[in-house]
Amino acid sequence: MIYTDQHVHCQSSPDSRTPLREMAAAARDRGMSAVCFTDHIDMDFGDLGDLRWETRKDILRAAWADIRENPAEGITVRCGIELGEANHDPAAAKEAALEPGLDFVLGSLHNLRGKPDFYEYPYTSEEQCAQLNREYLAELLELTEFPYFDAMAHIGYTSRYMHRDGFAAEITAENCRDELAAVYEALIAQNRGIEINVSGLRTGHTSYPNASALALYHDLGGEIITLGSDAHTPEDASVGIREGAELLRTIGFRYYTVFEQRKPVFFPLA
Repeated sequence: MIYTDQHVHCQSSPDSRTPLREMAAAARDRGMSAVCFTDHIDMDFGDLGDLRWETRKDILRAAWADIRENPAEGITVRCGIELGEANHDPAAAKEAALEPGLDFVLGSLHNLRGKPDFYEYPYTSEEQCAQLNREYLAELLELTEFPYFDAMAHIGYTSRYMHRDGFAAEITAENCRDELAAVYEALIAQNRGIEINVSGLRTGHTSYPNASALALYHDLGGEIITLGSDAHTPEDASVGIREGAELLRTIGFRYYTVFEQRKPVFFPLA
């Protein structure tokens, strides 16, 4: 099977210190044939500073130009962005998403409008976590109205940090079916997809979305699904991609998706 990682960060993101080529080499050494760098552009931001396109574009363009002019050895490198909170400032987000030459735009939501990143959020109870998950899913549905991303990133991102802080809150097809289905159905109708983000598998938890939520996407007819490690260090680069592919196979998916020049290409899960 051909493996690719469609969600990787390098020092072009303020939460990574690793040069792009070093990250690409780490992905290659873990058996990836290709990797897509999806460094952060966010409409809202916290301790990481100003992540708007206007502020970050020169950094990203320089990295992309360098790798295009001098390709990495032994691995295909594609260029994308992780576009956060596009629904909070659609006009500014549109400018970033329509940057010429991008292969892939991940649409993500790291914080609710007017609230801190879920990474920074103070969690106090299972009930509070469940309410935040409902509010998060409502904003994801709002995000589907922004038409300029290709796949929705790490659905269930909230659980990453709820787990870290000792809470068991999950977004599953059992406890959030209607809300999840509304998000999925909107994306499917628009011929867009979702990501299986395998970062949680590195910490002994779940993928985002988890198996239950992925099965609902499959049952609703979802076919466009990318594999991403969400790695920020060489130690994490592409770790979990094989396990994510196996999970997709067990659920019943036959293909996973890679975006090239904003177009989906399907690779067999075999």
